[in-house]
Amino acid sequence: MKKVLTLFVKVFSIFTFLLASTLTYSQEINELDFLTSGKWQLESVQIGEEVQDFSKDNSWMSFQTDGQYQIVMSNNEKKGVWKFDEDKKAIKIEGDESLAKGLKIELLNNKELLFSATEGDIVYTMKLKK
Repeated sequence: MKKVLTLFVKVFSIFTFLLASTLTYSQEINELDFLTSGKWQLESVQIGEEVQDFSKDNSWMSFQTDGQYQIVMSNNEKKGVWKFDEDKKAIKIEGDESLAKGLKIELLNNKELLFSATEGDIVYTMKLKK
């Protein structure tokens, strides 16, 4: 009976390790899938200590798999080209010198996206939801 219990514990441990490894790997693979999965509704933007709420506004971001992006904020629209810097976990917006370091992804899953960016000494944080 002890041998069966010991064997069960070993098999369960190996299974748990493999499952955790698979989930971690699939989460890494799906980052771009999450990012390019449609419109991200802008909830808020924090600039320094000031927070502006956009949750009742029609403001959103969309990142396409072909490298195109579209941002709508308070009826202003911007389109262009973006690239994902996997090493820095950041989105680079081409042609935008104010975001030279890109939008750093602080949190990304299938329901929530949190960016941060710096311009000089000012830190911007953007919170988006699906």
